[in-house]
Amino acid sequence: MSDALQLLTIPFLIALVLTGIHTYLGIHVLTRNIIFVDLALAQISALGATVAFMLGYLPQSIAAYSYSLVFTIIGAVILSFSRQWTGRVSQETFIGVVYVVSAAAAFLLVDKAPQGAEHIKQILVGSLLTTTEADLFKVVLLYSAVGVFHWFARKQFIQLSFQPEQAAQTNRRIWFWDFLFYVSFGVVVTSSVAIAGVLLVFCFLIIPAAIGTLYSTSILVTLLIGWTMGTLASTIGLGASYVWDLPTGATIVCVFGAALALAAVLKPVLLTSPEQRRTVLAKALSGVRTGGFMVLLISGCWLAINPHADQPLLNLMETYQPAVRSAFLSDEEQRLLDQAINGADRLRSEINHLGSMEQTSRWQGEEMTGDDLRRVTGYTLTFQEMEKGEQFVQQTMRYKARDRQRWVIGIPLALFSLGCLLLQASASEAFLPDN
Repeated sequence: MSDALQLLTIPFLIALVLTGIHTYLGIHVLTRNIIFVDLALAQISALGATVAFMLGYLPQSIAAYSYSLVFTIIGAVILSFSRQWTGRVSQETFIGVVYVVSAAAAFLLVDKAPQGAEHIKQILVGSLLTTTEADLFKVVLLYSAVGVFHWFARKQFIQLSFQPEQAAQTNRRIWFWDFLFYVSFGVVVTSSVAIAGVLLVFCFLIIPAAIGTLYSTSILVTLLIGWTMGTLASTIGLGASYVWDLPTGATIVCVFGAALALAAVLKPVLLTSPEQRRTVLAKALSGVRTGGFMVLLISGCWLAINPHADQPLLNLMETYQPAVRSAFLSDEEQRLLDQAINGADRLRSEINHLGSMEQTSRWQGEEMTGDDLRRVTGYTLTFQEMEKGEQFVQQTMRYKARDRQRWVIGIPLALFSLGCLLLQASASEAFLPDN
Protein backbone atom coordinates (compact mmCIF):
# COMPACT_ATOMS: atom_id res chain seq x y z
CA MET A 1 0.00 0.00 0.00
CA SER A 2 2.84 2.39 0.81
CA ASP A 3 4.41 1.76 -2.61
CA ALA A 4 1.08 2.55 -4.29
CA LEU A 5 0.68 5.78 -2.33
CA GLN A 6 4.24 6.81 -3.13
CA LEU A 7 3.72 6.14 -6.83
CA LEU A 8 0.24 7.62 -7.22
CA THR A 9 0.25 10.64 -4.89
CA ILE A 10 1.86 13.14 -7.28
CA PRO A 11 -0.15 11.97 -10.33
CA PHE A 12 -3.34 12.17 -8.27
CA LEU A 13 -2.60 15.72 -7.13
CA ILE A 14 -1.81 16.77 -10.70
CA ALA A 15 -5.06 15.17 -11.85
CA LEU A 16 -6.89 17.29 -9.24
CA VAL A 17 -5.25 20.43 -10.58
CA LEU A 18 -6.11 19.48 -14.16
CA THR A 19 -9.70 18.79 -13.13
CA GLY A 20 -9.99 22.16 -11.42
CA ILE A 21 -8.83 24.36 -14.29
CA HIS A 22 -10.19 22.28 -17.18
CA THR A 23 -13.68 21.89 -15.75
CA TYR A 24 -14.01 25.67 -15.55
CA LEU A 25 -12.70 26.15 -19.08
CA GLY A 26 -14.89 23.28 -20.26
CA ILE A 27 -18.02 25.10 -19.13
CA HIS A 28 -17.05 28.01 -21.39
CA VAL A 29 -16.31 25.62 -24.25
CA LEU A 30 -19.66 23.82 -23.94
CA THR A 31 -21.57 27.10 -23.67
CA ARG A 32 -19.85 28.51 -26.76
CA ASN A 33 -20.57 25.22 -28.58
CA ILE A 34 -16.95 24.84 -29.65
CA ILE A 35 -16.45 21.32 -28.33
CA PHE A 36 -13.35 20.51 -30.33
CA VAL A 37 -11.44 23.71 -29.59
CA ASP A 38 -9.47 21.83 -26.93
CA LEU A 39 -8.50 19.10 -29.38
CA ALA A 40 -7.55 21.74 -31.95
CA LEU A 41 -5.33 23.72 -29.57
CA ALA A 42 -3.93 20.53 -28.05
CA GLN A 43 -3.03 19.24 -31.51
CA ILE A 44 -1.45 22.58 -32.44
CA SER A 45 0.57 22.38 -29.22
CA ALA A 46 1.53 18.80 -30.12
CA LEU A 47 2.60 20.02 -33.58
CA GLY A 48 4.92 22.55 -31.94
CA ALA A 49 6.34 19.82 -29.71
CA THR A 50 6.84 17.65 -32.80
CA VAL A 51 8.74 20.41 -34.57
CA ALA A 52 10.99 20.74 -31.51
CA PHE A 53 11.42 16.96 -31.46
CA MET A 54 12.49 16.91 -35.11
CA LEU A 55 14.99 19.70 -34.40
CA GLY A 56 16.61 17.56 -31.71
CA TYR A 57 15.17 19.03 -28.51
CA LEU A 58 14.13 16.76 -25.66
CA PRO A 59 10.33 16.37 -25.22
CA GLN A 60 10.27 17.88 -21.69
CA SER A 61 12.79 20.66 -22.35
CA ILE A 62 12.15 24.40 -22.17
CA ALA A 63 12.74 24.66 -25.91
CA ALA A 64 10.03 22.06 -26.64
CA TYR A 65 7.61 23.90 -24.36
CA SER A 66 8.44 27.20 -26.06
CA TYR A 67 7.76 25.78 -29.51
CA SER A 68 4.45 24.36 -28.28
CA LEU A 69 3.46 27.67 -26.72
CA VAL A 70 4.31 29.71 -29.82
CA PHE A 71 2.31 27.36 -32.04
CA THR A 72 -0.60 27.47 -29.58
CA ILE A 73 -0.63 31.27 -29.57
CA ILE A 74 -0.75 31.24 -33.37
CA GLY A 75 -3.70 28.87 -33.12
CA ALA A 76 -5.34 31.18 -30.58
CA VAL A 77 -5.06 34.07 -33.05
CA ILE A 78 -6.75 31.98 -35.75
CA LEU A 79 -9.52 30.83 -33.42
CA SER A 80 -10.15 34.32 -32.03
CA PHE A 81 -10.94 35.56 -35.56
CA SER A 82 -12.96 32.45 -36.45
CA ARG A 83 -16.02 33.95 -34.70
CA GLN A 84 -15.93 36.82 -37.24
CA TRP A 85 -15.70 34.41 -40.17
CA THR A 86 -18.80 32.42 -39.27
CA GLY A 87 -21.81 32.75 -41.50
CA ARG A 88 -23.04 29.82 -43.47
CA VAL A 89 -20.05 27.90 -42.11
CA SER A 90 -20.02 27.38 -38.33
CA GLN A 91 -17.10 28.19 -36.07
CA GLU A 92 -16.83 24.50 -35.20
CA THR A 93 -16.00 23.81 -38.86
CA PHE A 94 -12.93 26.06 -38.74
CA ILE A 95 -11.87 24.43 -35.47
CA GLY A 96 -12.18 20.96 -37.02
CA VAL A 97 -10.08 22.00 -40.01
CA VAL A 98 -7.38 23.38 -37.70
CA TYR A 99 -7.30 20.10 -35.79
CA VAL A 100 -7.13 17.88 -38.88
CA VAL A 101 -4.41 19.93 -40.59
CA SER A 102 -2.32 20.07 -37.38
CA ALA A 103 -2.63 16.31 -36.88
CA ALA A 104 -1.69 15.59 -40.49
CA ALA A 105 1.30 17.93 -40.31
CA ALA A 106 2.52 16.20 -37.13
CA PHE A 107 2.28 12.78 -38.80
CA LEU A 108 4.16 14.05 -41.85
CA LEU A 109 6.97 15.34 -39.65
CA VAL A 110 7.47 12.13 -37.65
CA ASP A 111 6.88 9.71 -40.53
CA LYS A 112 10.58 9.17 -41.14
CA ALA A 113 11.79 9.72 -37.57
CA PRO A 114 13.35 6.64 -35.87
CA GLN A 115 11.25 7.15 -32.72
CA GLY A 116 8.25 8.75 -34.43
CA ALA A 117 5.71 6.17 -33.27
CA GLU A 118 6.82 6.53 -29.66
CA HIS A 119 6.59 10.31 -29.92
CA ILE A 120 3.01 10.11 -31.27
CA LYS A 121 2.07 7.76 -28.41
CA GLN A 122 3.54 10.21 -25.91
CA ILE A 123 1.53 13.06 -27.43
CA LEU A 124 -1.74 11.10 -27.35
CA VAL A 125 -1.65 9.48 -23.88
CA GLY A 126 1.06 11.48 -22.07
CA SER A 127 3.00 10.25 -19.04
CA LEU A 128 0.95 11.24 -16.01
CA LEU A 129 2.39 8.42 -13.91
CA THR A 130 5.97 9.69 -14.24
CA THR A 131 5.27 13.26 -13.11
CA THR A 132 7.32 14.74 -10.29
CA GLU A 133 6.92 17.30 -7.52
CA ALA A 134 8.53 19.88 -9.81
CA ASP A 135 5.80 19.25 -12.41
CA LEU A 136 3.15 19.66 -9.71
CA PHE A 137 4.66 22.94 -8.54
CA LYS A 138 4.80 24.29 -12.10
CA VAL A 139 1.19 23.50 -12.98
CA VAL A 140 -0.12 24.82 -9.65
CA LEU A 141 1.75 28.08 -10.14
CA LEU A 142 0.81 28.45 -13.81
CA TYR A 143 -2.85 27.47 -13.47
CA SER A 144 -3.27 29.68 -10.41
CA ALA A 145 -2.03 32.62 -12.46
CA VAL A 146 -4.48 31.74 -15.26
CA GLY A 147 -7.27 31.41 -12.71
CA VAL A 148 -6.50 34.85 -11.24
CA PHE A 149 -6.47 36.35 -14.74
CA HIS A 150 -9.88 34.80 -15.51
CA TRP A 151 -11.25 36.10 -12.20
CA PHE A 152 -10.38 39.68 -13.10
CA ALA A 153 -11.69 39.24 -16.67
CA ARG A 154 -14.72 37.16 -15.64
CA LYS A 155 -17.27 39.78 -16.72
CA GLN A 156 -16.05 39.89 -20.31
CA PHE A 157 -15.47 36.12 -20.60
CA ILE A 158 -18.85 35.18 -19.09
CA GLN A 159 -20.63 37.67 -21.34
CA LEU A 160 -18.88 36.31 -24.43
CA SER A 161 -19.74 32.73 -23.49
CA PHE A 162 -23.24 33.06 -22.04
CA GLN A 163 -24.54 36.27 -23.69
CA PRO A 164 -22.84 36.51 -27.11
CA GLU A 165 -25.61 38.66 -28.66
CA GLN A 166 -25.42 41.21 -25.85
CA ALA A 167 -21.62 41.17 -26.06
CA ALA A 168 -21.79 41.92 -29.78
CA GLN A 169 -23.96 44.98 -29.09
CA THR A 170 -22.07 46.43 -26.13
CA ASN A 171 -18.50 45.35 -26.69
CA ARG A 172 -16.63 46.45 -29.81
CA ARG A 173 -13.49 44.53 -28.92
CA ILE A 174 -14.88 41.02 -29.03
CA TRP A 175 -11.91 39.70 -31.02
CA PHE A 176 -9.51 41.09 -28.40
CA TRP A 177 -11.23 39.35 -25.47
CA ASP A 178 -11.62 36.20 -27.55
CA PHE A 179 -7.90 36.36 -28.25
CA LEU A 180 -7.10 36.71 -24.52
CA PHE A 181 -9.42 33.81 -23.73
CA TYR A 182 -7.86 31.53 -26.33
CA VAL A 183 -4.30 32.53 -25.35
CA SER A 184 -4.94 31.73 -21.68
CA PHE A 185 -6.72 28.57 -22.78
CA GLY A 186 -3.76 27.68 -24.99
CA VAL A 187 -1.26 28.21 -22.15
CA VAL A 188 -3.21 25.73 -20.05
CA VAL A 189 -3.52 23.24 -22.90
CA THR A 190 0.19 23.46 -23.76
CA SER A 191 1.20 22.55 -20.23
CA SER A 192 -1.48 19.90 -19.87
CA VAL A 193 -0.64 18.11 -23.13
CA ALA A 194 3.01 17.86 -22.12
CA ILE A 195 1.91 16.02 -18.97
CA ALA A 196 -1.28 14.12 -19.79
CA GLY A 197 -1.48 13.91 -23.59
CA VAL A 198 -4.12 15.07 -26.06
CA LEU A 199 -6.79 12.47 -25.26
CA LEU A 200 -6.73 12.85 -21.49
CA VAL A 201 -6.69 16.65 -21.69
CA PHE A 202 -9.82 16.53 -23.86
CA CYS A 203 -11.53 14.33 -21.26
CA PHE A 204 -10.56 16.64 -18.39
CA LEU A 205 -11.97 19.58 -20.34
CA ILE A 206 -15.25 18.18 -21.69
CA ILE A 207 -16.53 15.30 -19.58
CA PRO A 208 -16.66 16.81 -16.04
CA ALA A 209 -18.20 20.01 -17.45
CA ALA A 210 -20.69 17.95 -19.50
CA ILE A 211 -21.76 15.95 -16.44
CA GLY A 212 -22.23 19.15 -14.45
CA THR A 213 -24.21 20.73 -17.27
CA LEU A 214 -26.49 17.67 -17.42
CA TYR A 215 -27.58 18.22 -13.84
CA SER A 216 -27.58 22.00 -13.39
CA THR A 217 -27.76 25.34 -15.19
CA SER A 218 -25.94 27.21 -12.41
CA ILE A 219 -22.26 27.86 -13.05
CA LEU A 220 -21.30 27.23 -9.41
CA VAL A 221 -23.27 23.99 -9.12
CA THR A 222 -21.95 22.83 -12.49
CA LEU A 223 -18.41 23.47 -11.30
CA LEU A 224 -18.94 21.57 -8.05
CA ILE A 225 -20.47 18.58 -9.85
CA GLY A 226 -17.71 18.62 -12.47
CA TRP A 227 -14.95 18.83 -9.88
CA THR A 228 -16.49 15.97 -7.90
CA MET A 229 -16.90 13.67 -10.90
CA GLY A 230 -13.46 14.55 -12.26
CA THR A 231 -11.89 13.70 -8.90
CA LEU A 232 -13.76 10.39 -8.66
CA ALA A 233 -12.94 9.38 -12.23
CA SER A 234 -9.25 10.27 -11.79
CA THR A 235 -9.06 8.31 -8.55
CA ILE A 236 -10.72 5.22 -10.02
CA GLY A 237 -8.64 5.43 -13.21
CA LEU A 238 -5.34 5.74 -11.37
CA GLY A 239 -6.26 2.91 -9.01
CA ALA A 240 -7.36 0.63 -11.84
CA SER A 241 -4.20 1.32 -13.85
CA TYR A 242 -2.07 0.40 -10.81
CA VAL A 243 -3.99 -2.73 -9.79
CA TRP A 244 -4.27 -4.21 -13.31
CA ASP A 245 -1.02 -2.75 -14.70
CA LEU A 246 -2.75 -0.78 -17.46
CA PRO A 247 -1.65 2.38 -19.34
CA THR A 248 -2.58 5.23 -17.01
CA GLY A 249 -3.79 7.80 -19.53
CA ALA A 250 -5.91 5.39 -21.55
CA THR A 251 -7.43 3.90 -18.38
CA ILE A 252 -8.48 7.30 -17.03
CA VAL A 253 -9.98 8.22 -20.42
CA CYS A 254 -12.12 5.06 -20.38
CA VAL A 255 -13.22 5.72 -16.79
CA PHE A 256 -14.21 9.28 -17.75
CA GLY A 257 -16.27 7.89 -20.63
CA ALA A 258 -17.98 5.38 -18.34
CA ALA A 259 -18.72 8.17 -15.83
CA LEU A 260 -20.41 10.27 -18.52
CA ALA A 261 -22.48 7.30 -19.70
CA LEU A 262 -23.53 6.49 -16.13
CA ALA A 263 -24.45 10.12 -15.43
CA ALA A 264 -26.58 10.25 -18.58
CA VAL A 265 -28.37 6.99 -17.69
CA LEU A 266 -29.05 8.06 -14.10
CA LYS A 267 -30.31 11.54 -14.92
CA PRO A 268 -33.88 10.46 -15.86
CA VAL A 269 -34.02 8.41 -12.66
CA LEU A 270 -32.65 11.05 -10.29
CA LEU A 271 -34.24 14.24 -11.63
CA THR A 272 -37.81 13.18 -12.35
CA SER A 273 -41.03 12.69 -10.40
CA PRO A 274 -41.98 9.18 -9.16
CA GLU A 275 -44.48 8.75 -12.00
CA GLN A 276 -41.94 9.78 -14.63
CA ARG A 277 -39.33 7.58 -12.96
CA ARG A 278 -41.63 4.56 -13.21
CA THR A 279 -42.24 5.36 -16.88
CA VAL A 280 -38.51 5.61 -17.56
CA LEU A 281 -37.81 2.35 -15.73
CA ALA A 282 -40.60 0.61 -17.65
CA LYS A 283 -39.14 1.81 -20.95
CA ALA A 284 -35.67 0.71 -19.85
CA LEU A 285 -36.92 -2.76 -18.93
CA SER A 286 -38.72 -2.98 -22.26
CA GLY A 287 -35.52 -2.02 -24.04
CA VAL A 288 -33.56 -4.65 -22.10
CA ARG A 289 -36.11 -7.32 -23.00
CA THR A 290 -36.05 -6.29 -26.64
CA GLY A 291 -32.26 -6.36 -26.67
CA GLY A 292 -32.20 -9.79 -25.03
CA PHE A 293 -34.68 -11.24 -27.53
CA MET A 294 -32.66 -9.73 -30.39
CA VAL A 295 -29.50 -11.42 -29.10
CA LEU A 296 -31.34 -14.75 -28.89
CA LEU A 297 -32.79 -14.29 -32.38
CA ILE A 298 -29.41 -13.50 -33.93
CA SER A 299 -27.70 -16.35 -32.05
CA GLY A 300 -30.36 -18.85 -33.11
CA CYS A 301 -30.23 -17.78 -36.76
CA TRP A 302 -26.43 -17.78 -36.78
CA LEU A 303 -26.31 -21.30 -35.30
CA ALA A 304 -28.82 -22.55 -37.86
CA ILE A 305 -27.07 -20.90 -40.83
CA ASN A 306 -23.41 -21.55 -39.95
CA PRO A 307 -23.03 -24.02 -37.06
CA HIS A 308 -19.23 -24.35 -37.49
CA ALA A 309 -18.67 -20.63 -36.96
CA ASP A 310 -17.92 -19.13 -33.57
CA GLN A 311 -21.06 -19.12 -31.39
CA PRO A 312 -20.42 -16.73 -28.45
CA LEU A 313 -23.72 -17.35 -26.63
CA LEU A 314 -23.53 -21.14 -26.98
CA ASN A 315 -19.85 -21.14 -25.97
CA LEU A 316 -20.76 -19.25 -22.82
CA MET A 317 -23.54 -21.72 -21.99
CA GLU A 318 -21.25 -24.72 -22.55
CA THR A 319 -18.53 -23.20 -20.36
CA TYR A 320 -20.79 -23.14 -17.32
CA GLN A 321 -23.00 -26.11 -18.33
CA PRO A 322 -20.92 -28.73 -20.22
CA ALA A 323 -24.02 -30.92 -20.39
CA VAL A 324 -25.34 -28.62 -23.15
CA ARG A 325 -22.67 -30.06 -25.44
CA SER A 326 -22.49 -33.56 -23.92
CA ALA A 327 -26.18 -34.13 -24.62
CA PHE A 328 -25.45 -33.96 -28.37
CA LEU A 329 -22.47 -36.37 -28.37
CA SER A 330 -22.43 -40.15 -28.23
CA ASP A 331 -20.61 -41.92 -25.40
CA GLU A 332 -17.62 -42.64 -27.65
CA GLU A 333 -17.49 -39.03 -28.89
CA GLN A 334 -17.69 -37.72 -25.32
CA ARG A 335 -14.85 -40.08 -24.31
CA LEU A 336 -12.66 -38.79 -27.14
CA LEU A 337 -13.50 -35.19 -26.18
CA ASP A 338 -12.59 -35.78 -22.52
CA GLN A 339 -9.30 -37.43 -23.54
CA ALA A 340 -8.46 -34.50 -25.83
CA ILE A 341 -9.23 -31.93 -23.13
CA ASN A 342 -7.16 -33.77 -20.50
CA GLY A 343 -4.33 -34.35 -22.96
CA ALA A 344 -4.23 -30.68 -23.97
CA ASP A 345 -4.19 -29.60 -20.31
CA ARG A 346 -1.33 -32.03 -19.56
CA LEU A 347 0.72 -30.90 -22.55
CA ARG A 348 0.14 -27.22 -21.69
CA SER A 349 1.38 -27.93 -18.18
CA GLU A 350 4.52 -29.57 -19.57
CA ILE A 351 5.17 -26.61 -21.86
CA ASN A 352 4.81 -24.17 -18.96
CA HIS A 353 7.10 -26.35 -16.83
CA LEU A 354 9.83 -26.35 -19.49
CA GLY A 355 9.54 -22.60 -19.89
CA SER A 356 9.79 -22.13 -16.14
CA MET A 357 12.88 -24.37 -16.00
CA GLU A 358 14.59 -22.27 -18.69
CA GLN A 359 13.80 -18.98 -16.94
CA THR A 360 14.95 -20.33 -13.58
CA SER A 361 18.25 -21.50 -15.06
CA ARG A 362 18.86 -18.10 -16.62
CA TRP A 363 18.09 -15.93 -13.61
CA GLN A 364 18.54 -18.08 -10.49
CA GLY A 365 20.64 -21.13 -11.22
CA GLU A 366 23.39 -22.34 -13.52
CA GLU A 367 22.89 -21.36 -17.13
CA MET A 368 21.90 -24.22 -19.44
CA THR A 369 24.37 -25.46 -22.00
CA GLY A 370 23.63 -25.26 -25.70
CA ASP A 371 22.64 -28.95 -25.81
CA ASP A 372 20.25 -28.48 -22.88
CA LEU A 373 18.63 -25.47 -24.53
CA ARG A 374 18.20 -27.34 -27.82
CA ARG A 375 16.70 -30.30 -25.95
CA VAL A 376 14.24 -28.06 -24.09
CA THR A 377 13.34 -26.27 -27.32
CA GLY A 378 12.79 -29.59 -29.11
CA TYR A 379 10.56 -30.91 -26.33
CA THR A 380 8.61 -27.66 -26.31
CA LEU A 381 7.99 -27.76 -30.06
CA THR A 382 6.96 -31.43 -29.84
CA PHE A 383 4.52 -30.74 -27.03
CA GLN A 384 3.09 -27.77 -28.92
CA GLU A 385 2.44 -29.94 -32.00
CA MET A 386 0.83 -32.59 -29.82
CA GLU A 387 -1.33 -29.93 -28.17
CA LYS A 388 -2.51 -28.77 -31.61
CA GLY A 389 -3.54 -32.36 -32.33
CA GLU A 390 -5.60 -32.53 -29.15
CA GLN A 391 -7.18 -29.19 -30.00
CA PHE A 392 -8.08 -30.53 -33.46
CA VAL A 393 -9.92 -33.45 -31.82
CA GLN A 394 -11.80 -31.01 -29.57
CA GLN A 395 -12.76 -28.90 -32.57
CA THR A 396 -14.00 -31.96 -34.47
CA MET A 397 -16.21 -33.03 -31.55
CA ARG A 398 -17.51 -29.47 -31.21
CA TYR A 399 -18.47 -29.44 -34.90
CA LYS A 400 -20.34 -32.74 -34.48
CA ALA A 401 -22.30 -31.27 -31.58
CA ARG A 402 -22.98 -28.04 -33.48
CA ASP A 403 -24.38 -29.93 -36.49
CA ARG A 404 -26.98 -31.47 -34.19
CA GLN A 405 -27.57 -28.37 -32.08
CA ARG A 406 -28.58 -26.31 -35.09
CA TRP A 407 -31.85 -28.26 -35.38
CA VAL A 408 -32.62 -28.72 -31.68
CA ILE A 409 -31.40 -25.35 -30.36
CA GLY A 410 -30.79 -22.94 -33.25
CA ILE A 411 -34.08 -22.99 -35.16
CA PRO A 412 -36.37 -23.27 -32.07
CA LEU A 413 -34.45 -20.46 -30.34
CA ALA A 414 -34.82 -18.20 -33.39
CA LEU A 415 -38.56 -18.93 -33.67
CA PHE A 416 -39.12 -18.44 -29.91
CA SER A 417 -37.29 -15.08 -29.77
CA LEU A 418 -39.06 -13.88 -32.95
CA GLY A 419 -42.42 -14.72 -31.43
CA CYS A 420 -41.55 -12.89 -28.20
CA LEU A 421 -40.53 -9.80 -30.17
CA LEU A 422 -43.80 -9.84 -32.12
CA LEU A 423 -45.84 -10.24 -28.92
CA GLN A 424 -43.96 -7.39 -27.28
CA ALA A 425 -44.52 -5.16 -30.30
CA SER A 426 -48.24 -5.99 -30.29
CA ALA A 427 -48.48 -5.22 -26.59
CA SER A 428 -46.74 -1.89 -27.08
CA GLU A 429 -49.12 -0.90 -29.91
CA ALA A 430 -52.12 -1.73 -27.72
CA PHE A 431 -51.08 0.96 -25.23
CA LEU A 432 -50.51 3.65 -27.84
CA PRO A 433 -53.22 6.38 -27.92
CA ASP A 434 -55.48 6.49 -30.94
CA ASN A 435 -54.93 9.33 -33.37
